[in-house]
Amino acid sequence: MSDGASQSAAAASSSAEIDRDVWSVFVATVAADDIVGMGRAYFPDAVLVSPKGTRPIKATLEGWGRDMVAAKARGDKATVAFRFSRRQDDSTTAFDAGIFKYTVIAKSGASTSKYYPFEELLVKTNGKWRVLMERQFALVTQAEWDKLPK
Repeated sequence: MSDGASQSAAAASSSAEIDRDVWSVFVATVAADDIVGMGRAYFPDAVLVSPKGTRPIKATLEGWGRDMVAAKARGDKATVAFRFSRRQDDSTTAFDAGIFKYTVIAKSGASTSKYYPFEELLVKTNGKWRVLMERQFALVTQAEWDKLPK
């Protein structure tokens, strides 16, 4: 294998591991209202950066957890899906960017989706990928989501 081919194979392997350790965890934990499980995909000292400022992930997860409890009490459910515009990784560090689609399905069956551009800085330690920094940007339209590969 040439250097480029072996780097490509390593990146594909890392991306598959990241999908398993992070993105599929987010999909499953949002659907299950499992904020504790979601929290395991982040480093304890991870940071969320948003248009409103920066916050420790611990405080962010506490807020998201309260939102999950309130939604469950209303009979609402949620899903999340990811599409990527950029994935860079090696064997221990990674940067993923794209848009996530967060959908709330009300008890009535009506669903509302919002589209958030994001960037994630990830690190692999002890054989597992976790998020070190998550940056969320202002909402975009479904048209922007539709432009990204499935």
